Amino acid sequence: MNIISKLCCTAVMVFTSQHVYADCVVGGNSNQNLGTFSSAAISTGIVQTSFSSDFGCSGFVNLLDFNEIDATLVGANFQLTAANGDAVPYTLYTAPERTDPFTLNETVSFGSFNLLDLLGLFGDDGTIPIYLSTGTANVGVGTYNDTISVLWQWDYCSGIGLLGICLGRDNGSATVMINVQLTVTESCSVQTSDVSLGTVSYLGVAHSAILPLDINCTKQLSYQYYVDGGDNFNAGQRNMAFNTDTIAYKITTTDGNTLIGPDLSASVAGIGIGNNQAFQFLVETLVEDRFPLPGVYRDQVRVIVEF
Repeated sequence: MNIISKLCCTAVMVFTSQHVYADCVVGGNSNQNLGTFSSAAISTGIVQTSFSSDFGCSGFVNLLDFNEIDATLVGANFQLTAANGDAVPYTLYTAPERTDPFTLNETVSFGSFNLLDLLGLFGDDGTIPIYLSTGTANVGVGTYNDTISVLWQWDYCSGIGLLGICLGRDNGSATVMINVQLTVTESCSVQTSDVSLGTVSYLGVAHSAILPLDINCTKQLSYQYYVDGGDNFNAGQRNMAFNTDTIAYKITTTDGNTLIGPDLSASVAGIGIGNNQAFQFLVETLVEDRFPLPGVYRDQVRVIVEF
């Protein structure tokens, strides 16, 4: 009798340990931060990110019963808009491969005869993620928003008993409104090329060349640009050097009158347009009544953009 009693109790314990229940949870309206990106990143390439759908389940389903979760996109403008009217287009996806866009009024079905959690359906926070890829856009600094509405419908076995028997089903529907937000920050870049003043034998006349610049700054961003003193700056003067000999030169605006650099106090102001802006400076040797030593005279300067 004692042995039979112990076996009976053991059987009861095994039975109760296999009762597993699950629920789907739908969050309320939420704000999802997609991240911060430079205007250059937005204008030159596709930014890929993801956010929480605010819908999640504990992940247990009956292996023997059909289970389904459906998502219908019922609202989206497919562009993130700032207060100034600038907009960043985007495409939504329900899978990380981003091969099939999630379009308006489309229903995507997450159906399975296996454990949903083994499919990787739920993200690290326990909810189904939605994936977003931006298109390219020339936009200014700011916060960009859109509201995305998703109708969730589900029907699955919410309790598993002994031998995988379904103890009950969880079904329902709810619409989630998600405000997605992306922040764009300022950026600037500058490109230039080497300048040659040609062959010089006598410094009694000025020798000049154009220094070309391409500056690309965020749309409507104020900036200033100038050229530093170079590697051989001395006593307030730029110099090209060959061994110990030097040739003095200056950098001005193309009218030849306004000195540029070597610091911010002698700079030029600009307003970004989100694309390349072409500028020019004039590089010119100072007039000296002398013949420089034969050789190749060089200096290296840096174009600096402050914003």
